[in-house]
Amino acid sequence: MRIFLTLPIFLAAASPAPAQTSDLPVASAQENRSAGDDARFYLLADVDHIEGDAGQGLDYKTTFATTGIAMTTGRFSASASLPYISSTAPQEVIVNQGGLFGTPLLASDGSQTGQVKREGIGDLSLNAAYKLPVSGVNATVGASVKLPTASREKGLGTGKVDYGVSGQLSRKMGAVVPFVGAGYTIVGEPDDFETRNRLSGTAGSHVLLGKSSALTASYSYEQSASTSIGDSQSLNMGFGTSLSRSVRIGVDGAVGLSDAAPDTRVGLKLRVGI
Repeated sequence: MRIFLTLPIFLAAASPAPAQTSDLPVASAQENRSAGDDARFYLLADVDHIEGDAGQGLDYKTTFATTGIAMTTGRFSASASLPYISSTAPQEVIVNQGGLFGTPLLASDGSQTGQVKREGIGDLSLNAAYKLPVSGVNATVGASVKLPTASREKGLGTGKVDYGVSGQLSRKMGAVVPFVGAGYTIVGEPDDFETRNRLSGTAGSHVLLGKSSALTASYSYEQSASTSIGDSQSLNMGFGTSLSRSVRIGVDGAVGLSDAAPDTRVGLKLRVGI
């Protein structure tokens, strides 16, 4: 998708897909019900590859290889994850996980042109969620913090902390589990330019395929952190299945519907119980 700008660009080239686009959280919730209040721990590994362009021939390709650890106990769950980013993009495009800004260039004075390869550790993400004790629906509230562990000099991060809150409602109707979710992110404002906080939302459905597999389809929307850049909209598909009691894999992808969204994204997810 194309974005025609007169300013250099700060580009969050699609952080890994939201939880709603994968059925892995559904599987975790099912396991929690059977495990009671016992704490369970998981190792997480994701690989996401995105491609797109920011207009005027500014093509980019970015891969996120993310590792993390998750814990569930009763109604509570938490996770920590850290990506390694490899990106090929124009000098004007800066890769990060947090939004799409029309801003002055953070990584350098903007004197270089052409495609630039950059690699490095991204920002550390901490997440927590709680399943509310309500009847009739599955209701979950969550909170997240993005810590600035990525290099601002390389153009891999803003150097600021972001905070987020979110909520999701779902209801199992036979083999179908429709869901809606919303989030609000308080964006840390780097020096020398203005940002705005972001609203996001998603709606879709899981389709349970037997006892260990599920297919997911959803629509997602994310407000831009800058008034000079359009909002992001995409269609997402995912599939997950258990290989054993402790090992689950998932694949997913997305197609951008708006100019600000990456053209395509594909991902592979692995969760291993420990």
